[in-house]
Amino acid sequence: MKKVLFAGIMLGFVPFVSFAQTTTTTAVEEAGAVAVATIADPGLIPGDVFYFFDRWSEALSTAFTFNKEKKARKHLEYAKERVAEMSEVLKGSSAKLDDIAKAKADFDERVADAAAIVKGEKEKGSDVAKLARELDDELDISRDALKDVFGEHKGRSSRAEEEIRAKLAALPADAPQIHGLTQALAAITKEKDEAKKEEDDLDIDLMDEQELFEEVMGKEMAAQKHMEQAMRLQSHLEEVAGRVPSQASEQLMKQAQEAMQRGDFDVAKQMSKDAERAFEKVREIGGIFESGSFEVGMPVVDDGMGVDDMDVNDLEQEIKKGERMMEGFDGDDR
Repeated sequence: MKKVLFAGIMLGFVPFVSFAQTTTTTAVEEAGAVAVATIADPGLIPGDVFYFFDRWSEALSTAFTFNKEKKARKHLEYAKERVAEMSEVLKGSSAKLDDIAKAKADFDERVADAAAIVKGEKEKGSDVAKLARELDDELDISRDALKDVFGEHKGRSSRAEEEIRAKLAALPADAPQIHGLTQALAAITKEKDEAKKEEDDLDIDLMDEQELFEEVMGKEMAAQKHMEQAMRLQSHLEEVAGRVPSQASEQLMKQAQEAMQRGDFDVAKQMSKDAERAFEKVREIGGIFESGSFEVGMPVVDDGMGVDDMDVNDLEQEIKKGERMMEGFDGDDR
């Protein structure tokens, strides 16, 4: 009887909580239309007294959502909630990645659950290509926002690391504070390195789910998606960062467009993804300049973008690979 009563009380909270989450999610969806990774208002965060109420209401809301499409969308909504919570928690002066471990785990689980639903519906014969595309777009927004969260935490840790190093450099070798500062330095350096690893590994962590979404949406839609993403990144670099794309990245985009026109969607997708990677590298390097962390002596080629020698070589290899792929296509066509 008590369990039934408790469940009834909890169900009373579900509509209110769901409404609050939907309201914040709309802002994210609007931002997604212009490819901006905006994080919603987190509301309650881990550590708040009533945070467990929020999570229980989510569990109940999901359990009582029987429409598969709505359930998949709801999982992505709650995943975005976790991103917002992680961002808010890590803003604390003494916050650590351990503080968001459970939120990150729930984010991963929500994404996997949404992908599993789409896969299951596809196997039943349902046409869920459009749903897969929409969920994949939502996941892109969450991924980019989460990268920013880890990147900002890495930046804060790096600044704290520099401050500690400066204090150590100013102290005599026998100062009593040396031991404590050295321990603090080791801890903050570890935190910075772990944040960088989380940021770098995020694409790999979400690879299975995104590949599944792309498989369900089909080759043409997947190729179109990557081309649109590459074009948005290119536009961002030109209009916001004021950087002119290199000849190598322009060639990648040209190859992708030509492949799309002749219906070779596998090549179009690969070339678009390579172009995305090139533009992402430029954006990352641009962030180094903006943060003031660029050091004299770092290898840079002045190609209008600030890409180092290794990046240029990588792009040249991708172009050659694309040319070989197109040669194979032409050979088959003959």
